[in-house]
Amino acid sequence: MLHRTSLTILTLLIGGCATKTAPVESAATEKTEAPAPAPEPAAPSSSATMAADAKWMPINPEKPQGPQMAVITGNPKEGAFSALVKFPAGAATPLHSHPANFTGMMVSGTLKNGRSAEDNTAMGPGTLWTEPADEVHFTGCAPEADCIFVGHMDGSMGMTPTDTATEGELKVKVTAAADIAFSPINPEMPDGPGMFVLSGDKAAGAFTALVKFPGGATSPQHSHSSTYSAAVVSGAVSHGGAESMGAGSHWTEIGGKTHTTGCTSEEPCVFFAAMDGAFDMTPVPPPATEGATEEAPAAPAE
Repeated sequence: MLHRTSLTILTLLIGGCATKTAPVESAATEKTEAPAPAPEPAAPSSSATMAADAKWMPINPEKPQGPQMAVITGNPKEGAFSALVKFPAGAATPLHSHPANFTGMMVSGTLKNGRSAEDNTAMGPGTLWTEPADEVHFTGCAPEADCIFVGHMDGSMGMTPTDTATEGELKVKVTAAADIAFSPINPEMPDGPGMFVLSGDKAAGAFTALVKFPGGATSPQHSHSSTYSAAVVSGAVSHGGAESMGAGSHWTEIGGKTHTTGCTSEEPCVFFAAMDGAFDMTPVPPPATEGATEEAPAAPAE
């Protein structure tokens, strides 16, 4: 009897436990939901910005009326970058230096750059110049018009003011527009588009360059393996769906995307380009016309 009673009590206890725990498990199941999947990051896309729509930001937030910058590619706070820079007419910086090497090309206006406000070189549209890191210099804009130029630094941006001008020969190098030695992009077309490499090795990796298209010239459809960003220095450039992008306009083309580039002005078009990998160019034939039929191969001659 005791044995049978013990079994009966044990059975009741087990049953009671099961009865009490079932609702808890059920409640837990009802409250548990599968986490929502994380949203897919937006795929990068090509873009074009007309000169009038450039997003200018003060280089020094404390001086909103001073020099401004519109970043084309990169991050000035983190490393190498390219940007359009605008100096208001008559504006000037104190003597200063930068921690990175600089390359610039004038788009409009007359910029003065050199040892001091009294000892400098006046540079008009199309002028190219390079400034080595840590060289103290003066930069100012003539009072007649705003100065806009494309600039590239091979490191993050910085500006160290100083009261002492550089002694001895300056290392800054200035090249007039007519003296820039463009090389044909396609050696078999010496009168076609040309390129002048500014930094890097276009055959091995990331580089910057100036590209020149003859007036009226248009490239066939093609793509590049690498992504590049560009800014128009002179002429009117057509690219992708954007027509007649004038000086100061800029665009970004994602690697692998089919596009054409052309010069819609009578004068040659020059633009600055920064590519994030080695240069290549893959022709892309236009899609077949709907309803077109393949021509039968000719019969072999007997």
